[in-house]
Amino acid sequence: MKQRLIFSVLAGSFCGLLFGYDIGAMAGAAPNIRTAFALSPAGLGMAVSAALFGTIPGSIAAGFLADALGRRATLSVATFLYGVALVGAAAAQALWPFVALRFCCGLAIGLISVTAPMYLAEIAPSRLRGRIVGLFQLSVSIGVVAAFLVGYVFSRFGYGGGSWRFMLGCAVVPALMGALCVLRSAVSPRWLASRAQFKETRSAMADLGFAQQEADALAKPLDQAGAAAQPASLFSRQYLRPIFLGISIAAFNQLTGVNALLYYILDVFHDLGAGRLNGRADALALAVLGLVVTVLAVLVMDSVGRRPLLLSGAAGMGFCLLLLPLIRHYNWPAATVVVVIAAYDACFGFSQGSVIWVYLSEIFPLPVRARGQSLGSTVHWVTNAFVVGIFPAMTSRWGQRVFVGLALVMVAQFLVILLFYPETRGRTLESLA
Repeated sequence: MKQRLIFSVLAGSFCGLLFGYDIGAMAGAAPNIRTAFALSPAGLGMAVSAALFGTIPGSIAAGFLADALGRRATLSVATFLYGVALVGAAAAQALWPFVALRFCCGLAIGLISVTAPMYLAEIAPSRLRGRIVGLFQLSVSIGVVAAFLVGYVFSRFGYGGGSWRFMLGCAVVPALMGALCVLRSAVSPRWLASRAQFKETRSAMADLGFAQQEADALAKPLDQAGAAAQPASLFSRQYLRPIFLGISIAAFNQLTGVNALLYYILDVFHDLGAGRLNGRADALALAVLGLVVTVLAVLVMDSVGRRPLLLSGAAGMGFCLLLLPLIRHYNWPAATVVVVIAAYDACFGFSQGSVIWVYLSEIFPLPVRARGQSLGSTVHWVTNAFVVGIFPAMTSRWGQRVFVGLALVMVAQFLVILLFYPETRGRTLESLA
C-alpha cells in the first residue's frame, strides 16, 4: 500500500474510532451524568439521546456537503466540529448546554457515518475495498472496547463522580488523529471525476496505488460518469433499485433490535431470569466479542462476499431471538440467556454490523452516491431512534413475544437479501452502477 493510501485509510478509520468511542463513553458515563445534573429518568433520556437526534440532520446534510466540498473536506469539518463540541460538553456545568453540545457531537457523527465509508470505498482498489471499508466498522468496534475499558479503569480504581468528563474528553484523541491524517490523505478520485477534473483523477489514482491496468479500465467510465454528473435527482426511476437496497439494508440493520438490546441489556437479562450483568466488566467482555467477530468478518469479506455474510447473520440472529422466549418458558438455566445474547451479538457483528457501511458505499452510482449514502444513513439513524424509543413499551405490553416479532423480521430480511441483493465483491464501483 502506498503512503497516501495508508494515510487515507487511517483518516477514515480514526473517524470510525471516535464514532465507536462516543457510543461506549456515553453508555459508561450515563450513571455519573445522572448524578452530576440530578436528572429525572426523562432528563437522563434527553441527555443520552441528544447526540442520537443530532445524527439525523447530520446524515442528511452529509450528502450535500460531500458533493459540494468533497469527501475529504467534509471529514475535516466533522472532526473539527466534534472536537470543539466534545470539549464543551465535557466541561458543561448544566443540563441544557450539555444537551446542545451533545447534539452538535451528533451532527458530526452523522457526517462521519455517511462520508467516511463512502470516502474509503472511493479511494480503495477493488481487490481491497471490502477490507478497507470494513476497517471503518472495525474501528467503531475498537472505539467501543476502548471506551468500556476506560470506564472499567475509572470504576475499578475508584475515581470520583467527575470521571465522566474525562471519559468523554478522551474522544478528542481519535478526533485529533483523524484530523491530522485527513491532512495527509488523498482527494477521492471519484469525486474529482464528478467535477470533471480528469487529469487530477488519474493523478489521485496513481498516488493511491491503483494498478495501471485497473486505472485504465476505470478511466473511461469515470470520465463518462463525471461528464454526466450534473446535479442529478436521486429520486428518479433509474435509481429505484439502489434506493431500495440502501433503505432496506439500513432499516434491517436496526430492525434486528441490536441497539435496543444494547441500551436495555440489564432489563432484558432481568426479565429473562438471568439477573443483572456484573457491571462494566461484562460490558467490556461483550464489546471484545463484538470486536473479534468484526475482525473475522473484515478478513473474509473480500473472499467470501457480502451476501453470504448477510444471509448467515440473518439466519443466526433469527434463531437466537426465537430462543430467548423459550428460555423463560422452559426455565432453562440463567446462564443460557448470556450465551444466547452473546451468540446473537456475534451473528450481528459478523453480518449486518460489518457489511452495512461497505454495502451502502458500493451500491449508488457516482452522480448520486453522496446523497444516496446520506439517505441510507438517515434511514439507519431514524430507525435506530424509533426502535430504541418504542422497545420498553413493546416489552411491557407483549413481554418476550417481542423477540418472536424481531425473529420474523429476520426471516423477511433473509428472503429480501436472497431474492434482491446483488453480490458486490471484487467489482469496480462503476460496474455496479
